[in-house]
Amino acid sequence: MKKYLLMLAVAFVAFTACETPEGPEGGNEEVKGTLAVTEKSVDVAFYGGEGVVNYTITDGEAGAKPTVTANQEWVNNITVAETITFNVEFNNVEESRVATLNVKYGEQTFEVFVRQDAGMAVDVEFVATALNGEYYGTAYSQDPNYFAILSKNGTTGWSDLYLDTYYRFDIYSATPADASAPVLPQGVFAYDYLNSGVGETFGDFYSVRMETFQDGNLVETKIEDGVIIITENKFEAILKMVDGKVHRVVYEGSLALGYIEVPEPDYYSTLTEDYTFNHADGTIRLNYFGDYYGLGASNWTVSLVLPGTNINGDYFIIDIVTDSVEFNASNIVGTYTCVEEANAAKNTFIAGYYEGGFGSSWYFVAVDNYYGTDDVAPIVDGTITIREEGVKFVVEFDCMDDNGHKIAGTFTCSGLEMYDNSK
Repeated sequence: MKKYLLMLAVAFVAFTACETPEGPEGGNEEVKGTLAVTEKSVDVAFYGGEGVVNYTITDGEAGAKPTVTANQEWVNNITVAETITFNVEFNNVEESRVATLNVKYGEQTFEVFVRQDAGMAVDVEFVATALNGEYYGTAYSQDPNYFAILSKNGTTGWSDLYLDTYYRFDIYSATPADASAPVLPQGVFAYDYLNSGVGETFGDFYSVRMETFQDGNLVETKIEDGVIIITENKFEAILKMVDGKVHRVVYEGSLALGYIEVPEPDYYSTLTEDYTFNHADGTIRLNYFGDYYGLGASNWTVSLVLPGTNINGDYFIIDIVTDSVEFNASNIVGTYTCVEEANAAKNTFIAGYYEGGFGSSWYFVAVDNYYGTDDVAPIVDGTITIREEGVKFVVEFDCMDDNGHKIAGTFTCSGLEMYDNSK
């Protein structure tokens, strides 16, 4: 049976009890009015938090208040105002516990029992020194969605991993953020294995612990249950992982979301001179995205690869917009002029760019199915012509990279692959 211990919220159970000393030997100061306490028992989740006791003083002096003390140190920060509030600390042992609040007003004494659920012994303590992430609003969910990444050194993007340990949380709140300067909302967020995207939860699917190693390996550990507590300038998570261990993650500092900014280089191309080529055979791979730009024309990515079991050598990706919406290979035939994505139009191709990853049209040198680690160059100007010659496609380049180098040549392809991504 699945344990729901971590899902518990503060609950109050009401019943009455009152003790009044029988004689003056009680030593209490005589006061006017009658004290009544509504909650005589307060149940608190294992992770603690604020408790509240309501009281009234009838026929008393203006501003009359009771005095309140606790018999356990884990119940503290007692404040008496219109209500009695107090703090309950995190219970890190696997046993429930009970404390007593003594509420006194003159000779009247009430005992309020504070019962805290059994906790879990923490196996791993992680103190994060960096908080990153982003705000999605309600673009993908019913309630506002926040994504938080806690680590030692921080990260430059959602998918950027360095040598570090990352705790990633997909958080939902009923409280929206200022999209121009998003900040994590305060509150208690329970683990949601259903990924329902409703407020005061964090979803299972994108929440995970990632640890990277010097040899390039990556270990992911999923979360089985847990709770996140966010207060002013503090983030704390108690997590039960699928391997049975309990992790406590703590961060103190700004709750603003964002990433480490990486200064943009003057150019991304690694070419040091003009590059010309003539490849007599290869494969053309077509990915169809339908009328992606709403222009009454289809959007395709055209990949050109050399023969071989693994992809090696020159590898081109071109992001084109044709002049019709048909899903057939002949649809890509034409001459395309380079434009920025904002100016996408019929018979254009989209200039290459880099925003945390390679976008639109690029030249790469691939090594055993990997690209982006050797020579790279965004294609940012010029024309590309695609024509059919019998069963072959011929792609001619007369282009430029972002550092003034010419990229020109012909890529002939006898192999054809087509994929429909429009749905």
